[in-house]
Amino acid sequence: ERRNLARDLRLALAQGEFELYYQPQSRLTDNLTIGYEALIRWHHPTRGLVPPAEFIPIAEETGLIVQIGEWVLRQACTTATSWAEPYRIAVNLSPVQFSHGALPETVHAILVETGLSPKRLELEVTESLLISDPDTALHILRRLKGLGVSIAMDDFGTGYSSLSTLQSFPFDKIKIDRSFLDKLG
Repeated sequence: ERRNLARDLRLALAQGEFELYYQPQSRLTDNLTIGYEALIRWHHPTRGLVPPAEFIPIAEETGLIVQIGEWVLRQACTTATSWAEPYRIAVNLSPVQFSHGALPETVHAILVETGLSPKRLELEVTESLLISDPDTALHILRRLKGLGVSIAMDDFGTGYSSLSTLQSFPFDKIKIDRSFLDKLG
């Protein structure tokens, strides 16, 4: 099953089977929309909608997440430039994209290509990215911040979350996972 999904995943990008949905992000004080998060969906020709929880791990294992991630970033930035209001656009990054090495150059090239201001782009990372190779992650995060984009910690509280992580890395936003808040009572 996984091998078949991996094979189909290779074709999905070329055949235009991916689509982005845009989830609004609102300010808590007045519920005003301040941006959107790009969420990928795969419309498989025979299976129908394949949940990201099924295909993202396979894309990461096969390395296809690098090309898929570039497509997501390009599509999200292109769409954001067409909005009447200068909303921010948030895009999730995979730890595999960080290990690829050329992430800052790719982000810069896509910003130039689409004309999106770096101030409107927010890149979301999870703490698992920071644990495996913190020095490299910090170096890449600083290079991304140097482009003018903002960095958000996504799913804080699901893994080995610690305040030292928050102090060590240049985060502009922290998204606390619901399961963490539920445990607070």
